[in-house]
Amino acid sequence: MSVCKTRVVESLFWVMALALAAGCKPATPPVMSAPMVNLQVLTSAPVPQVVELTAQVEGTREVEVRARVTGILLAQSYQEGASVKAGDLLFRIDPAPYAVALSLAAAQLSQEQARFEQAEAESVRQAALLKKNAASKKEAADAKAAAAAARGARDVADAKLHAAQLDLSYCEVRAPIAGFTGRLNRSEGSLVSPGADSLLTTVVQREQVWVRFGLSEQQYARLFLSQGSQAAAAGVEVLLPDGSVYAQPGKVNFVAAQIESRLGTVQMRAEFPNPQAVLLPGQYVRVRVRGRTLPAGFVIPAAALMQSTQGRFVWLADDKNLAVMAPVVVDEINGPTAVILSGLKSGDRLVTDNLQKVRPGAPVVPRPAVVAAPTAK
Repeated sequence: MSVCKTRVVESLFWVMALALAAGCKPATPPVMSAPMVNLQVLTSAPVPQVVELTAQVEGTREVEVRARVTGILLAQSYQEGASVKAGDLLFRIDPAPYAVALSLAAAQLSQEQARFEQAEAESVRQAALLKKNAASKKEAADAKAAAAAARGARDVADAKLHAAQLDLSYCEVRAPIAGFTGRLNRSEGSLVSPGADSLLTTVVQREQVWVRFGLSEQQYARLFLSQGSQAAAAGVEVLLPDGSVYAQPGKVNFVAAQIESRLGTVQMRAEFPNPQAVLLPGQYVRVRVRGRTLPAGFVIPAAALMQSTQGRFVWLADDKNLAVMAPVVVDEINGPTAVILSGLKSGDRLVTDNLQKVRPGAPVVPRPAVVAAPTAK
């Protein structure tokens, strides 16, 4: 091989070696720019403890109207859903059998009354003869016992008469309270009787209603420190289906003294005026229950909360705009906001967005505050 060819081969070898050496040199990592973030300056303030719950409306008095005697339902004397007064006639059950029973009881009472009067007179006569030694002690004692037995029989007949009168009165089924009637459960012509199938209708009072709800153990402790006296003074509002707040405030009138084992809740009940019948018994509503007020707390966006193996934390920006991880204790998360009990102080600058790009000790770039343009007058 000639000298020229050898030099060409050597030149190519060194060119390839230099290329390979250049390819194996580690690449310079790209420099990550500091993320732009929004900052919220935190201020401590009193924070009311509030929860929203599903609740059910009840009438303050809901009375079942039932048949108390057996018979044919002859007539209905009310309109379903109408307002009635206490004592208004609602139904009439066939009274004929009970009128006959009343007449029979009256006749039996008259019979027993006559027997008693006869036996009483004989007892008096025998006692007088005994004083004159014209009758024996046995005869006087027998007459006295017969009078006592006749008196008992008369009293039994009198009680049966009152029972017959009561049964006859039950043939007229009247409203036990003033309120609004429910639907008709048994139609005219039906055979009704006391027992499981005796329900005819209901009467509900709606001028005042109860709203029943339950707090979990954690909610009860957070709002009221598990103290019934504080729960009894709680503020309660009803949220209507359209999202508006019911105009009448409620007053708690019942706080359970124990945990409902089946539901794991503390049952509570509040009373509301309902003059316009806006709230209907049986209706499901949302209630807002207000408990104690935290003397100092921080309300932050719930999206600013982060989770690590050590617990929840947030990102703060220090005076040099470097990111700082701040562990926090959360009181509650309610929709888009969270209440922080500890871990923050007034003046801290909270990072509220671009959280996945923030690293401990790394710089962040605060976005400039947006100033609204002045409107023309």
